[in-house]
Amino acid sequence: MSVSALSATSSPTPAHVRDLLTRAGLRATQQRVLILGGLLALRDHPTAEQVHRQVAAEAPTLSLGTVYKALDSFVVAGLVKRVAVADGAARRYDADCSPHHHLFCTATQEILDYRDPQLDQLIQEFLAARGFENFQPHSFSLHITGEKIIRPA
Repeated sequence: MSVSALSATSSPTPAHVRDLLTRAGLRATQQRVLILGGLLALRDHPTAEQVHRQVAAEAPTLSLGTVYKALDSFVVAGLVKRVAVADGAARRYDADCSPHHHLFCTATQEILDYRDPQLDQLIQEFLAARGFENFQPHSFSLHITGEKIIRPA
């Protein structure tokens, strides 16, 4: 089961999280299980600080540095993705590793997932037509910055 599949469920069990870590080649330590479980429970591209707050009640001695190290190891292992934020002020993490794009609202700091097969096809055709000398793209992710427009009812 992938992280993406688990993130769609209500709350992954510690056994599922341990299995994900093991399959990714990481030791399923109690801290890693707690941190990955916390990330999956948040589901909204959290920062390390938000994950730390999520798990603090269960592990009050867990340091923020440990959360950062664990999240970075999850990125290296392909369990999660790091999401760019326009101002670069905070690292955000995405448990959904399936191909998709992001819309970043500068007013609310919210990151929304965006999927559009037609856009993906256009980008693939554009890249194929242009060609890049000594470079073969394997994947892409579009990051669009703007503001959500609230329309009166």
